[in-house]
Amino acid sequence: MTNLKRKQIYLDEESNRALKILSLETKISESEHIRRAVKKYIGNQKPAIMGEDPIKQLIGLCKNPSGPVDASIHHDNYLYGKKG
Repeated sequence: MTNLKRKQIYLDEESNRALKILSLETKISESEHIRRAVKKYIGNQKPAIMGEDPIKQLIGLCKNPSGPVDASIHHDNYLYGKKG
Protein backbone atom coordinates (compact mmCIF):
# COMPACT_ATOMS: atom_id res chain seq x y z
CA MET A 1 0.00 0.00 0.00
CA THR A 2 1.76 3.08 -1.19
CA ASN A 3 0.82 6.70 -1.11
CA LEU A 4 -2.17 6.39 1.21
CA LYS A 5 -4.00 9.57 2.23
CA ARG A 6 -5.36 10.05 5.71
CA LYS A 7 -9.11 10.64 6.09
CA GLN A 8 -11.14 11.10 9.23
CA ILE A 9 -14.65 9.66 9.30
CA TYR A 10 -17.43 9.32 11.85
CA LEU A 11 -19.38 6.09 12.26
CA ASP A 12 -22.53 5.46 14.25
CA GLU A 13 -22.22 3.07 17.20
CA GLU A 14 -23.69 0.09 15.37
CA SER A 15 -21.38 0.44 12.36
CA ASN A 16 -18.38 1.03 14.59
CA ARG A 17 -19.11 -2.09 16.66
CA ALA A 18 -19.72 -4.22 13.54
CA LEU A 19 -16.47 -2.99 11.97
CA LYS A 20 -14.49 -3.85 15.10
CA ILE A 21 -15.99 -7.36 15.24
CA LEU A 22 -15.37 -7.90 11.53
CA SER A 23 -11.78 -6.78 11.91
CA LEU A 24 -11.16 -9.12 14.84
CA GLU A 25 -12.79 -12.10 13.13
CA THR A 26 -11.00 -11.64 9.80
CA LYS A 27 -7.68 -10.38 11.21
CA ILE A 28 -7.88 -7.56 8.66
CA SER A 29 -7.54 -3.99 9.91
CA GLU A 30 -10.54 -1.71 10.16
CA SER A 31 -8.80 0.66 7.75
CA GLU A 32 -8.42 -2.07 5.14
CA HIS A 33 -12.10 -2.98 5.42
CA ILE A 34 -13.02 0.68 4.95
CA ARG A 35 -10.67 1.02 1.94
CA ARG A 36 -12.23 -2.08 0.34
CA ALA A 37 -15.75 -0.82 0.99
CA VAL A 38 -14.98 2.61 -0.47
CA LYS A 39 -13.31 1.08 -3.54
CA LYS A 40 -16.33 -1.18 -4.15
CA TYR A 41 -18.78 1.70 -3.63
CA ILE A 42 -16.92 3.99 -6.04
CA GLY A 43 -16.72 1.18 -8.60
CA ASN A 44 -20.50 0.84 -8.44
CA GLN A 45 -20.96 4.60 -8.84
CA LYS A 46 -18.68 5.06 -11.87
CA PRO A 47 -21.33 4.39 -14.54
CA ALA A 48 -23.67 6.95 -12.94
CA ILE A 49 -20.88 9.52 -12.52
CA MET A 50 -19.23 9.03 -15.90
CA GLY A 51 -22.36 8.91 -18.02
CA GLU A 52 -22.25 7.72 -21.60
CA ASP A 53 -18.88 8.18 -23.29
CA PRO A 54 -19.42 10.47 -26.32
CA ILE A 55 -16.66 8.71 -28.25
CA LYS A 56 -18.96 5.69 -28.53
CA GLN A 57 -21.23 7.79 -30.73
CA LEU A 58 -18.51 7.81 -33.42
CA ILE A 59 -18.36 4.02 -33.71
CA GLY A 60 -19.64 3.05 -37.12
CA LEU A 61 -20.30 6.68 -38.11
CA CYS A 62 -18.09 6.53 -41.19
CA LYS A 63 -19.69 3.32 -42.45
CA ASN A 64 -23.08 5.03 -42.46
CA PRO A 65 -23.67 6.48 -45.97
CA SER A 66 -25.97 9.15 -44.55
CA GLY A 67 -23.44 10.10 -41.83
CA PRO A 68 -21.45 13.34 -41.88
CA VAL A 69 -18.59 13.59 -44.36
CA ASP A 70 -16.71 16.13 -42.21
CA ALA A 71 -16.38 14.04 -39.02
CA SER A 72 -12.58 14.08 -39.20
CA ILE A 73 -12.57 17.88 -39.24
CA HIS A 74 -15.45 18.69 -36.87
CA HIS A 75 -15.14 15.73 -34.48
CA ASP A 76 -15.31 17.97 -31.37
CA ASN A 77 -18.66 19.30 -32.55
CA TYR A 78 -20.03 15.77 -33.02
CA LEU A 79 -18.58 14.50 -29.74
CA TYR A 80 -19.07 17.41 -27.37
CA GLY A 81 -21.31 19.89 -29.17
CA LYS A 82 -18.41 22.35 -29.58
CA LYS A 83 -18.29 24.62 -32.55
CA GLY A 84 -15.04 24.47 -34.43
